[in-house]
Amino acid sequence: MLNPGFQEQLKLPLEFMSYGISFAKMYYQFGKKDTFIIANDDIPNKLWGNSVVYGAIFLLKDFDFYSRVLDGYHLCSQAVLGRNHVRDVQHRRITEVKPIFFNSIDELARLKYKESDEPIEAQCYFGNLQHPKILRRIMASVKYQHRILDGIDPQNFKELFRRNVNG
Repeated sequence: MLNPGFQEQLKLPLEFMSYGISFAKMYYQFGKKDTFIIANDDIPNKLWGNSVVYGAIFLLKDFDFYSRVLDGYHLCSQAVLGRNHVRDVQHRRITEVKPIFFNSIDELARLKYKESDEPIEAQCYFGNLQHPKILRRIMASVKYQHRILDGIDPQNFKELFRRNVNG
């Protein structure tokens, strides 16, 4: 969850660890206020655009308790059922994320960041391809494009960068 405003509203005890990249594609959520991602393996026929997404890695303290809050926000039932449900809007699952390091947004924009040698496993939320609203966003025609081709939500990423540079 990259949106700093939602982080504050949900009052989550998140500790910023690093920025990271994951192999996925990013789309605008309904209303274009937020985003969701789809793993590259889930939709191999969508080859155009970026194949990585940029985000942040957070440590969530007391994960067993606050995972219910996060799952509720992402309309995921894993914390309650112990598994993802076919009617969930997003599914939470473990994926590999590579931490990246840079000193400025300009370095990131020019792809002059340093990647960690070892990927880490992290809990991520992915859009559920069986949910009709998610499927409509992915399969939309070029005229109604919901795909974020550069793999980054610039407004939220810049806000997150400002907050973490200033402490």
